[in-house]
Amino acid sequence: MRLRSFFFALAGSIVMLSLAACLFADPDPCLVVYPSGPCVYYYDPSAYYTVGPGDPLYSPIYDRGGKVLLRIDNNLIDLSVYQAPGLTGFVACSTDQGFYFDGTTFELIIDGFSHVPTTYVNILVVFDRAMPTGCSPTIHVEGSLLSGNVYPAGDLVVHTPTPDGKNYSDVMTLDVSAVGCAGVHLWAFSDENYNGVKDGAECFTAFSHDVAIPVEETTWGRVKALYR
Repeated sequence: MRLRSFFFALAGSIVMLSLAACLFADPDPCLVVYPSGPCVYYYDPSAYYTVGPGDPLYSPIYDRGGKVLLRIDNNLIDLSVYQAPGLTGFVACSTDQGFYFDGTTFELIIDGFSHVPTTYVNILVVFDRAMPTGCSPTIHVEGSLLSGNVYPAGDLVVHTPTPDGKNYSDVMTLDVSAVGCAGVHLWAFSDENYNGVKDGAECFTAFSHDVAIPVEETTWGRVKALYR
């Protein structure tokens, strides 16, 4: 009986340790994704705010469309947002945040922006939340038809200092075509445990909008209006 009790206790301990490992596992790191062309960043007003000329925190270097984006928690500029070379402005949006842009054929940049040198392994690029709901886009990545909605992009070594020398950034680029829907949502993460599931918080996102397909006057409609 004592031996049986020992094995039951050992099995219980293993189960508890397994559960603890799941509960306290590090989240899969996110990567910043954005197009190489013009885009507008829709920001969460609970996390960011903007200032204009005349404000003590305004900096003309980081002015995009007459505004500078700052973090609410520390009043600092989030340089990861400014990595997008075609960033033209900011719009407050409490529902959907990310880089919005027009186009169905584009160059998607996956940016490993980091505070320290690192390697992102097993990067997965996800295409989801197609609009309208239920629409299934036809997606090509690097000229090949994507089966499903996830593209395995491989690893990315990040060790190149940014111009200010305080952060690091290396990128990979993908030629993407996403047609047939009014819009497609894109994001990427490092699937460190190779289980195909994003563990942790939501990542930075990009939203591709097809100008040839009419949309209702929702978020997509407002984005379209920015490019008129």
